[in-house]
Amino acid sequence: MTHTPPIHAGTLSSSPMTAAETQHEQTWDAVETYFECITTCSLDDGECITRCVEQLRDADS
Repeated sequence: MTHTPPIHAGTLSSSPMTAAETQHEQTWDAVETYFECITTCSLDDGECITRCVEQLRDADS
């Protein structure tokens, strides 16, 4: 079985990404980073989860 890398917006076309596509890509990256962060947290560690939420919020600004 081979691994197929994920397809992101703009990777199939040779034209430059639009502003909306760029914003979508940045939002997707921030959400992916958030989920990676919370998977390292214990469910009982509210401080860790809060830190991940703050990172997501900062990435959105």
